[in-house]
Amino acid sequence: MNNTKLETAEKLFLACQFDRAFPLFEELAEENNSRALFFLGVLHGYGLGHVKKDQEKSLTALEKSAVTGEPGAWVELASLLYRRAEEIVAVDETLKHRILEKATAGDVISQYELGVLYINGWGVEQEIEGGSMWLKRAADAGFFMAMDDLGVLYKERALGKGKEKDAWSYFLRAAGLGYRGGEFHLGECYYEGIGVEQDLEKAVTCYKRALAHGSMEAADALGTMAVLGEGMPVDEKAAFTYFRTAVKGGYIASLYKLGDCYYYGRGTAQDFGRARDLFEKAWDNGDKAAAVRMGTIYLSGLGVEQDSRKAVDWFTQSAESGDPDGIFYLGECAWYGEGMTKDKKKAVALYVDAAEGGQEQAMTRLGQIALEEGHSEEAVQWFTRAAALGFTTAENFLAICYYKGAGVPRNEKTAREWLDRSENQGDAEAPLIKQNLWGITLGSFKQ
Repeated sequence: MNNTKLETAEKLFLACQFDRAFPLFEELAEENNSRALFFLGVLHGYGLGHVKKDQEKSLTALEKSAVTGEPGAWVELASLLYRRAEEIVAVDETLKHRILEKATAGDVISQYELGVLYINGWGVEQEIEGGSMWLKRAADAGFFMAMDDLGVLYKERALGKGKEKDAWSYFLRAAGLGYRGGEFHLGECYYEGIGVEQDLEKAVTCYKRALAHGSMEAADALGTMAVLGEGMPVDEKAAFTYFRTAVKGGYIASLYKLGDCYYYGRGTAQDFGRARDLFEKAWDNGDKAAAVRMGTIYLSGLGVEQDSRKAVDWFTQSAESGDPDGIFYLGECAWYGEGMTKDKKKAVALYVDAAEGGQEQAMTRLGQIALEEGHSEEAVQWFTRAAALGFTTAENFLAICYYKGAGVPRNEKTAREWLDRSENQGDAEAPLIKQNLWGITLGSFKQ
């Protein structure tokens, strides 16, 4: 009877019918069925279907499964506790042999776990090709996770270049079964044009399907697309809702983005207190950009008492993590003597470091400094680098240089082109500069 129930539950799991499979696995797990405990651990570990993601429950179930005879449970434990993977798989010296025996006998789950073992090189010599062979066997038998993992390998070119179409194909198969990982990655293919022609509207459709099946990565992607108006009209309220959904679902990368919504009042009421809490959580979870936001909050006294020293502390942490934005803002504090001793020489050195890291504001500041010191050719070089990155302030300065012939031959047409470009990007200063330089309004200028 129990074998029949287990077979039914496994078939439901492989068909992505997680909510129907879950209670059957729960019943069997109460009897310490190692196989059922394995699936219960996977369901809790990934939060599949309406099963709430719960790492503690997942680890408990997988540990019981592993010690009571299910070898694949050790591999899943290694996946969940990635930093301890080698230590975990070393617990069972016969692990590879036991999984291989079951995989050879046709067990789809063991085929998949064996593939994962070889691809990661956990307790065995790493073999991407050999591991992918086992994943293909599991995928051909209908296992959605194997399809998705293979798609990722092809997408990342781990199995050779020029095979992006295979990535799209495997993601499509996994998505066809209703697996959110396949749906999300299929959306990425359409978003980036990987293995298929770029189609932002199809990307949105795929992400929405993935979100409906619980993908918080998809919620984050949809929020970003709503902000940028990609595949859908710009919708800040929708973006806020998507980012909030992702954060509630435990997706760490959305903490900063939701914080930005509160910081700027995008799609919600401006709330610096909530923004600060989210940025601090984002920083605690490794988001370097969050330290810069924390610094600006204290520097400007946004929702807190103004504190330049705390601002410098945050900018320093950001700079030490290698974030060019943090390096730039630390340079600003040194230049103006905010929260630290004024030191323009130190500031310039920090601006250069930030600029070499691609920070367009730092490039523009270096251009301004060079211009003030009479080094107009050097200034133009810095402005050009920043303008190439689409930084409108640099475009405006570059336009003025062309208008005045500072560092470049005088060229009013080129000056106007740079100001047009800046204005088209939404810069409010560009039309004012036009009026100042030519004494005419934007409307008459266009005429």
